[in-house]
Parts: sequence; structure tokens; C-alpha cells
Amino acid sequence: MFTLQISYPVRDYEAFKKVFDSDPAGRAASGARSVRLFRDTDDENSVAVLLDFDTKDAATVFLERLRSEVWDKPEVIGQLMTEAPTARILEETAREGEGAG
Repeated sequence: MFTLQISYPVRDYEAFKKVFDSDPAGRAASGARSVRLFRDTDDENSVAVLLDFDTKDAATVFLERLRSEVWDKPEVIGQLMTEAPTARILEETAREGEGAG
């Protein structure tokens, strides 16, 4: 399993969530097996998203689409975020507890 981890420094969580829920990059059709959205408990405008994919290639393709179709639009960065988001792809190497397979 591969997880795309994205950190978003947002201006307004509710505005970000509205755009996130509209799925502008097509998470649903990209092969994302699950999507988890988190907020920092000390900074509600610091958001993390974790998307799980079966392959590194699927995660990479989605990240490239996200960058080109969403993040590269000045109105997105300027209106929704205080700076560009950061992302990395993680490979799961072990799991314990709930959901362990």
C-alpha cells in the first residue's frame, strides 16, 4: 500500500473543505482506496490529507494531476492557502492494531 500524504496550510478551513468535497482532481476515479482528512488540534488551518493507493504509480499519477489541475491555479493558492501544499508518497512497510492484515 502507498499513501500520498499532503499538508495544506489553509486560510479558512470551511472554504478549503468545500473545495475538497467537490473533488476537483478526481480522487474518486483515481484509484484512491481511502481518503482521510485531519486538522491540527492547535491550528485548525493546518490540514493533512492521507490518500491510500494500491501502487506507487497510481499515487504519483494522482499527485501530478492534483498539481497541474488544482495547485497550479493561482486562484487556488491565493484564495485557499497561505502557501503551496507539500506532498510525499509513503510506502507502508508494517501495520499493527486495527486494520492490520
